[in-house]
Amino acid sequence: MTSHTRLSQRLAVLALALAGAGAALGLTGCSVLSGGDHYPTRYTLDAGSSEPTSASTPSTGYTLDLRPVSAPDWLNSKRMLYRLDYANNAQLAAYTRSEWADTPARLVGDNLGDALSASGLFAAVLANASGQANLALQVELSDFSQHFSSRTASQGRIGATATLLRADNGAVIAQKRFQTTAPASNANAVGGVAALAKADTQLDRDIRQWLAHTLAHCGNACPAPGQD
Repeated sequence: MTSHTRLSQRLAVLALALAGAGAALGLTGCSVLSGGDHYPTRYTLDAGSSEPTSASTPSTGYTLDLRPVSAPDWLNSKRMLYRLDYANNAQLAAYTRSEWADTPARLVGDNLGDALSASGLFAAVLANASGQANLALQVELSDFSQHFSSRTASQGRIGATATLLRADNGAVIAQKRFQTTAPASNANAVGGVAALAKADTQLDRDIRQWLAHTLAHCGNACPAPGQD
């Protein structure tokens, strides 16, 4: 057998192995082996189901300083992440041909700001409002990824911790951890985007309800609405 023949056989075996790995994964656009020059498709969270604002929500009279949402280093990029929970839920992977239009922290923060502004719960919701607000809200993401329970079933999952503080002295009024999920209709990036958008809509709703309940029962822990 010539060296050229042996090389051809090895290349054929390698090609079959790579094709098998891609088929086993079963996720469109996931394989890191996808080559070629291409521009990734970019997504926002606008695909989430919109929720009409309740006109009956009473205003607390507070001005809220919504601080930038923070995230750990592994979430601080535009990569669209997923986990194969059925194989190893500690291992992160990223789609190669799809990414977010901005970091998850900024996408979540923008949507949360819009939701709180439209809720009627506050007199105003401001960004970086040092000296102009009564209250401050900090949100830290702990998860923002698509979780696969099998090769064909997945869900979008968002984990976040919200902390409500007095703006005058930084005292913590309340803190709560949230986790929201939504099933994905397709086992690919498009399905993950839609699922995470719905999970984000639920997160906005849950945080808004928590804030309303907290401010209705915080007593002396909260400043007077006119105090800043």
